[in-house]
Amino acid sequence: MIVTGDVETGAEQRNRAELADLLRQEIDSGKYPVGTKLPSYRQLAEMFGAAPNTVGEAVRMLAAEGRVKVKPNAGAVVADPDDQPKTPEQQLQEARAGLVEVREQLRSVRRDVDALDSRVADLIAGLPAD
Repeated sequence: MIVTGDVETGAEQRNRAELADLLRQEIDSGKYPVGTKLPSYRQLAEMFGAAPNTVGEAVRMLAAEGRVKVKPNAGAVVADPDDQPKTPEQQLQEARAGLVEVREQLRSVRRDVDALDSRVADLIAGLPAD
């Protein structure tokens, strides 16, 4: 039987999660800096010994993570992680951290005010009577 096309077979083919991990490592290592266009799916398939469709699935996984932006008919470009919208959970976590910091600052201010109040009381007590 002859099979043609992008059929994944045996150990030669890598699954999309493994490919996504490999691409993620290459992005993190700086091989593909922010703004860099990734090679075509066909080129990546040749580099990693995978089917182009599997490469496409791996790239879409990275796009879902916000690691790359896929532009129709233009390929995938490495995205800036700082430009990614934050999830509601991340926003809530940041807000909580900010509130904890504000609470600590208020406690510090309260200690300073209490110390000043005590010093003023001591100064008033040391003033001569009229």
